[in-house]
Amino acid sequence: MSSTSDERRLQRAFIALLLAFFVNFLGYAFIVPILPSWQTQFDLNATQATLLVSLWAVPLLLFGPITGRITDRFGAGRTMFISLVLLTASSGLYVVATNEWVGRPFLLLAFARMVHGASGATIMTAGLAAASQLWPVRFGEQAGKLLGMAAIGGLFGPVLGGVLFAWGEASAFTVLAVLTALVCPLMWFSTEIIGGPRDHATPSVSLRVFFSDRILFRVGVLLAITTVATGALEAGVPLFLDDALGLSSAAIGGVLLVMVLMQALGSVIWGRWVDRNGPTRYMVIGWFFVVASLLGVGLVGSLLAGNVAVLGMILLLGSFQFFIAATQIPMLPMIDTATNRALGEGNPGLAFGVFGAAWAAGIIVGPLLVGPAFDLFGSWAIALGGLAIPAFGALLLTLTNRDLLHDCYEEEIGKRKSEREGVHEALQPE
Repeated sequence: MSSTSDERRLQRAFIALLLAFFVNFLGYAFIVPILPSWQTQFDLNATQATLLVSLWAVPLLLFGPITGRITDRFGAGRTMFISLVLLTASSGLYVVATNEWVGRPFLLLAFARMVHGASGATIMTAGLAAASQLWPVRFGEQAGKLLGMAAIGGLFGPVLGGVLFAWGEASAFTVLAVLTALVCPLMWFSTEIIGGPRDHATPSVSLRVFFSDRILFRVGVLLAITTVATGALEAGVPLFLDDALGLSSAAIGGVLLVMVLMQALGSVIWGRWVDRNGPTRYMVIGWFFVVASLLGVGLVGSLLAGNVAVLGMILLLGSFQFFIAATQIPMLPMIDTATNRALGEGNPGLAFGVFGAAWAAGIIVGPLLVGPAFDLFGSWAIALGGLAIPAFGALLLTLTNRDLLHDCYEEEIGKRKSEREGVHEALQPE
């Protein structure tokens, strides 16, 4: 098969991956501006409302390693197709729960969120595992694009969710189901390209290695802290804007749009730079500005009010989203290289499944910190600004382990580049 044909196949596979990540996070963020309405409809306190955001990540926390083993055994392509079908079906549960067609609709709403999260979790695991194999020396760039597209899905999710819910309430989730279903055929025709079962997968690998290996454990902790911050803000910011500033669902969606747009931009930019210069320098830069942004959110929320407060929050939250991408995107090639160093080839799904569980832990813990903090102190400024504490811990952890992380990445990437150059020379005509 010619190189041109191979390149076209890879492009088709990448488009399928991009769209899968888009609709996955479209659904994740879709409910965010709807939370205040659900809070009133089902008489929820702040803790219960933010719990709905956390539930999306529970299946990834519980079954992340399992989804990884499934991906390695049956292939990323098939795994993603089935997950997209389940993702589509889960939207129907939102419709039933929001219309209160059954008894205890809040419990059904929570169950719908978990079904949605289970299928979305597998899409993340399988998609990142496939990208790490298809683009081994450009993984930072490609992963940045994938998460950038996920962020764009998160960008449109709150806007689309807020506008459609204000227009037709439960029927908004029908639109979500249709958009997800449209991706299924493209994924079906791309399953072979995206990846089949892994020939060198080793199901006997113990999960304890991800705790005992110095690099893998530190990367997992850092990844979890990034999602503690993002999960808390995604849950707390809409409630803050509704409670303290009285914004409508559409206006809340507009603020969140700016936030996620900055994260999408940052994901693409940081991903390219990571491949060129390595991940650690950008992790340090990212954590420094994340801490500064969160402290600023606390001060603005405490000292200002009205339009000035809204503008200040938008600027600071946009800054946070841009620089949190500098902490998250480098984690992906670090996961890939550190896992290969510790376990060898053949287990990309397992690696991203395990670290997906760390990702999920942060998403769960974040809202569970910010909601109770508000209920305790009665101040969103304290609840949101307090997130600077774990972010500062992550900055210190990165600084003290910078050389260790850098050496691991450079060693593995150097091997891959040497192998590719050897293959290229072998294919040259004599």
